[in-house]
Amino acid sequence: MTSGDFIVSDKAMIRGLPTLLVLLLAAPSLAAAQTISFGDAAATLGKSCGADLDANCRGVNLDSNRTKDCLYKNQDTMSAQCKADYPGALDAIQKHIAARANVGRQCEYEIVKKCSGKAKEAAKSIACLLGISNLTARCNQAIGDAGYKAESDFVTQLGGLETPPDLNLVTLRQQTAERSKSRGKNEPPPQKRPPIAPELTKLPGFSVDIQFDTDTPIVRPESYQTIGRIADALVNSTLLPYEFLIVGHIESTGRRDNNVLLSQRRADAVRDILVNTFKISSKRLQAVGLGEEQLLDPARPNAPVNNLTQIMTVAKMPEQSEQPKAAASKGSASAAKKSAKKRQ
Repeated sequence: MTSGDFIVSDKAMIRGLPTLLVLLLAAPSLAAAQTISFGDAAATLGKSCGADLDANCRGVNLDSNRTKDCLYKNQDTMSAQCKADYPGALDAIQKHIAARANVGRQCEYEIVKKCSGKAKEAAKSIACLLGISNLTARCNQAIGDAGYKAESDFVTQLGGLETPPDLNLVTLRQQTAERSKSRGKNEPPPQKRPPIAPELTKLPGFSVDIQFDTDTPIVRPESYQTIGRIADALVNSTLLPYEFLIVGHIESTGRRDNNVLLSQRRADAVRDILVNTFKISSKRLQAVGLGEEQLLDPARPNAPVNNLTQIMTVAKMPEQSEQPKAAASKGSASAAKKSAKKRQ
């Protein structure tokens, strides 16, 4: 018997079996720990807990903290399916977010040595990493877990921006609000109103049916998967360098000015979920509500199609981050002070 061998009694072996079985069963999942997509995790939450969210959490938008707290507080009346699934679904979203931070650790050698980048800024090296044929297994796994390689029709539709529009959202919001208040006798009917932002129709993007509670910006549980799929698309490597616009629309019913306000609140709500729940950078997302001032189907102003939400690619992100700019500004201020002292 070598020094590494050991003997246990039959009773000790039996007592240790449960622990051993747990370790053996857990080992494969830990070794191949893979994340699931935002879309799949959000779909599970919406499907399993839709009725519970309607009953107990009405008014709470999809949020990793508020949704979890609300469901937890109502466990006594929660359905068995929701109780079984919601912790795992919310945890899966967090793991998918954490996977993006893990790329820097697992791919540090490739980032530094082959891409001349920094592990702390791994996202800037993703395009380079994907062009390397001999990535280590752990680096390749980390990139996959982070969702950088995930493909979908959303990714395809958002690609291909050629000429970024000269878009001033502050001005557009003001113009939309002012036009929605028009009450003149010569005001054209909805079918004949010109689009208020025709430049948006030329941008790459897509329209999705995101369901909201009536007259509110609260996203219905059946649409959680859709927003999760949008988040999956926005972390695809080909779309990381771009900024996007979320555009809210409302069919031509009720007061025009109220429709503009509601569409803005709904566009903002989608943006907030993407930023706060799925941790998409707020610098990459803007939102505007056009109400019924740019109908998606002008020939049928009251049709449900005019309630769709649009996601559009509007610009390429500046290559220089905010941090170097701040540092440069600080350096300039310091130099100015030194110069002033010399003049004194």
